[in-house]
Amino acid sequence: SSGINAEYGGQHSVALALFSVAGITDFLDGQIARKFPSQRSLLGTIIDPIGDKMLMGLTTLSVWYTGQLPSWLLCIILGRDILLLSGGLAVKYKSLSHFSIKELFNFTDGTIEVKPGWHGKLNMCLQLCAIIGCLGAPIWSMENSLFLKYYLYFTGVMGVYSLIQYILTYKSVMSKIQHKPVWMKEEDKKL
Repeated sequence: SSGINAEYGGQHSVALALFSVAGITDFLDGQIARKFPSQRSLLGTIIDPIGDKMLMGLTTLSVWYTGQLPSWLLCIILGRDILLLSGGLAVKYKSLSHFSIKELFNFTDGTIEVKPGWHGKLNMCLQLCAIIGCLGAPIWSMENSLFLKYYLYFTGVMGVYSLIQYILTYKSVMSKIQHKPVWMKEEDKKL
């Protein structure tokens, strides 16, 4: 990993600046959508979370690849996101009266909504700061910082805690759904 760090060493400032700009603009976009409902769009409600996960996922993979993020934390961050997506799809599947791929990925019908709790928001903030810390560590000569090391441990613990909370929420939501979807009949598909 030190060879990779040496190879990409001059790019840390650029990566940190780009990640910071992406994070700030994403935050501002969310604030604008909340304060000015006329600026919300259906497409935005679908694309924004996907963009967030892509930004965090790809940046996390990149920081891990350069040896700045431990493998165990990569597994927690990406594993949590994969499990959250899977849980969301499972809840959505169970809430459908008739199954079709189109309906499974129709997030605009409002059948089931699992909103992020404080733990999810805190976890996202911790992950953002962990990535900023990892990207900035070579710039600020903090590669061997105990603070960064323990901060990464804390981020991992909170990631696991947040995942457990979401699992409990999904379990509660699933227990309230009374029916199981049936496969859509051919005549229904034509409608």
